[in-house]
Amino acid sequence: MTTRADLKSFLDDLKIRFLKDPANTPVESAISEKIDNVILEFWGDREAPGSFALFAIGGYGRGAVHPQSDIDLLFFFTDGIDEEAIKRVLHPLWDLQFKVGHQIRHADDFKEFDETHMESYTAFLDCRLLVGDPAVAQEFEYEILRGMIRSNRDRFLQALVEMKSARYKEFGETIFQLEPDLKDAPGGLRDVDWSGWVRKSLEFTSGCLPDEALRLHRCIRNFLHFHSGRNFNVLSFEFQEQIAERLGYKDSERGEAAESLMRDYFLKAGEVARQASLWEEAVIGSPSRVSIPSDFSDPFDMIKAFAEAHRKKARLDSATLAAIRQRLVSSDGLLANHPKAGRLILDMMKDRRGIYDTLLAMHEVGLLGKIFPDFEEIRCRVIRDFFHKYTVDEHSLIAIRNIEQLPPSHHFSTILNELENPELLLLSLLFHDIGKSHRHDEGNHVHPSTEGVKVILDRLEIAPEQAEKVVFVVQNHLEMSKIILRRDFSDEHVIQQFADMVGTPDNLRMLCLLTYADMKAVNNEVVTPWKEDLLWQLYVETYNRLTLGLADDQYTQQQELESDIQAITSLLPKGRPSQQIRDFLDGFPRQYLRTTPKKQIADHFLLSRKLADRPMVMHLAKNGAIYDLLVMTADRPGLFSKMTGVLSFFGMNIIRAQAFSNRHGTIFDLISFEDPDSYFEKNPSEVDHFAQVLNDVVGGRVPLNELLDRKFKSVVFKQKKGLSVPTAIHFDNDFSKRCTIMEIVTQDAFGLLYRMASVISTHGCNIEVALITTEGHRAIDVFYITQQGKKLSKELESELEIDLNRALAPT
Repeated sequence: MTTRADLKSFLDDLKIRFLKDPANTPVESAISEKIDNVILEFWGDREAPGSFALFAIGGYGRGAVHPQSDIDLLFFFTDGIDEEAIKRVLHPLWDLQFKVGHQIRHADDFKEFDETHMESYTAFLDCRLLVGDPAVAQEFEYEILRGMIRSNRDRFLQALVEMKSARYKEFGETIFQLEPDLKDAPGGLRDVDWSGWVRKSLEFTSGCLPDEALRLHRCIRNFLHFHSGRNFNVLSFEFQEQIAERLGYKDSERGEAAESLMRDYFLKAGEVARQASLWEEAVIGSPSRVSIPSDFSDPFDMIKAFAEAHRKKARLDSATLAAIRQRLVSSDGLLANHPKAGRLILDMMKDRRGIYDTLLAMHEVGLLGKIFPDFEEIRCRVIRDFFHKYTVDEHSLIAIRNIEQLPPSHHFSTILNELENPELLLLSLLFHDIGKSHRHDEGNHVHPSTEGVKVILDRLEIAPEQAEKVVFVVQNHLEMSKIILRRDFSDEHVIQQFADMVGTPDNLRMLCLLTYADMKAVNNEVVTPWKEDLLWQLYVETYNRLTLGLADDQYTQQQELESDIQAITSLLPKGRPSQQIRDFLDGFPRQYLRTTPKKQIADHFLLSRKLADRPMVMHLAKNGAIYDLLVMTADRPGLFSKMTGVLSFFGMNIIRAQAFSNRHGTIFDLISFEDPDSYFEKNPSEVDHFAQVLNDVVGGRVPLNELLDRKFKSVVFKQKKGLSVPTAIHFDNDFSKRCTIMEIVTQDAFGLLYRMASVISTHGCNIEVALITTEGHRAIDVFYITQQGKKLSKELESELEIDLNRALAPT
């Protein structure tokens, strides 16, 4: 009899053979056959009951059992249920530690169709007889099961379509997941199963995908099961590198080996999803599809066909798409960057409604790449980080969709309606990342994207003034996101520099809308309400600067100060002399007065009066999803680093910090942070605990290092894992008039900001502003720093860089 040791030896041997020749080792069929033999061995020569059939169902029924897949069985009876027959099969399998899913069904269970049992019905469609009466098996498969489906075919097929739709929605309706689920994601193996269920329900005998199209999927899934030791089906970043190496992929100028693997996967996934789409069309018909009978001898007629479908807000039917796909095989570059093709595309883009679906369909069939070869170069191009969710081509198309789907009430819709040529914005989005077709460091794709778009626009014979606008937007498409996330644009100097660069209100509108759409297309979490507000603020302030000029032209700084003091005094309880306000403000930078609401300044003043009888004042307020923490105290070194350390201890994400001090030694640090796990909301009493811990740490009564060590060693604490990010430190003494700007890019980690702030503090430097950004596993932190009110010397910059690199080195 087969033992656990026998099974382990079998799987170990199969794994060795698979790793030697992964593409040609029939893992799934070998495992399925082994399980068949085990069941038959334990059943022996016992005679099966005459009213009984044991079926392999689901993946096991199809002979597609991966190393850690479950084994699904159906015990079917036409008369009474035989418990002994069931035990005879299940008990030995359980003893061998197989993961068995079993169902027991009687013929009477199939008299009524029940949509809630769809998962079972689909598994039964893949049934395969193991033990029992062949006549009973024939009756079940072709009379009972198929008969029930035949009698309820419309309901069954509709339920199948709904299953597919729900699964696709779970994965954002796209195959282009950078860590795809091989089993359930669009274009995954479940699409293959689904197509088979539709085919069998319609009683078709043809229409299967060739094994070659599925070989990569199955090979990767076998790797995942063998290496993880469990039924794990997500092609995560860590496994992508291992599998690419095993399958012989190499690094090249187009990208890493793992990126090439992912490109091949997405191409195969596209075939799988396309096949499922054809079967779906066979089920629901094509009421919203357009048929255009043509051999497309004139290649421009292919574009016109899509334009006609776009005009009717419909899609081309499968026959038309097949004809276009066939014609593209012999198009011989006739369409590449052709002016006529460009005009047809731009005309389509003037009608934004449905443009994403139209461009996506053109891309899927291969037409968009024939028109714009540079866009074809980024097909399935993978950026392997924990930040970008989609491939480069899909990201660009989703960015266009973000513009198309802007709600009319959204303030960015106002800007969109004011654009002189909105179709140029969509063209800019289509091309803004074409420079990513080859390997570049972060941000360095901008230059090749810009040069590439210049060539495209020249060949398309776009009017010079329109081409200039598209080039400008592509060339500067990262600038607004850099400013809102990495620069203190409450500084008038920053706004003026940006306004000078933008030049015109229409350029500003284009750039703002592209930034919004681009950021939102990175992943679903990037554009938070806070970041959207920052982008809007930058737009408004720059627009005012472009159209209204400087406020200093109308009022002197002293006049502004007196006006502000009067406004603040009016918000305070009566009896507060304006001189007290003047003393409080003395020494604060002008931007504090310019950018802080007067009511908030009045509150800050009242808090400062409490310092007369206590060493520290803390105030915590929630504004939407963002918390604002204000700590006011007498000037003491290391305040900011202690605050960041305590916030890290409580699991908060810091996004922005500012520090202000006046001539009387009063300082306050204002930190904005997110509570990603809603810790304070779920545990209101912890707000008081947080305040007490912060008070104790700032007061020196509790060592912060002990707190952080305790957190790091906690059982519940999970350190981030992922791709390594090398540390890079850059200093800029030109951008700000008053501060040295230090930008640090490094691996995100627990307590990272605290470590940085501690090093900065030990060098006697003050952090005036901190801007904190996290992109997946990469932290991008920007500090505006001074020493004794001045910019840093080159010597101090070098010392800081050395000590920061040491503090941030992996442990």
